[in-house]
Amino acid sequence: VMDTQVFICTSPLLKYEHCILEKYSWVEKHLGPEFVERLILTRDKTVVSADLLFDDKDTIKGAEPKPNWEHILFTCCHNKHLELQTPRRRLQSWADDWRGILESKRRSDVEEECYASLVANGNGQVGNWQRNPI
Repeated sequence: VMDTQVFICTSPLLKYEHCILEKYSWVEKHLGPEFVERLILTRDKTVVSADLLFDDKDTIKGAEPKPNWEHILFTCCHNKHLELQTPRRRLQSWADDWRGILESKRRSDVEEECYASLVANGNGQVGNWQRNPI
């Protein structure tokens, strides 16, 4: 996807000594050797800097109470029954509109940048568009 850096962030199971090797092997086999270089293994995903995190775990906790990424819940058997409260979002499968999620994030980031620029200039309004500060 143009203008998008994709990384795989995964938490290894500590009780299984071959888990890390198996994760690297799986990524190389199914996604190719270039993604092996984009694999992030961490027990705490909250400290990873990203825009979006697609994950099947419904609650991700760690050292950072408010991670800088938006958590998109990836649907699977253990979370499909969960109802998400707005603004949380879900991706049903990779056949779902993941590109739409990327585009909406880009639009949101552009709006945030414009708003930050307006606030820095002491002006909270442009034309008919105004954003209320949080």
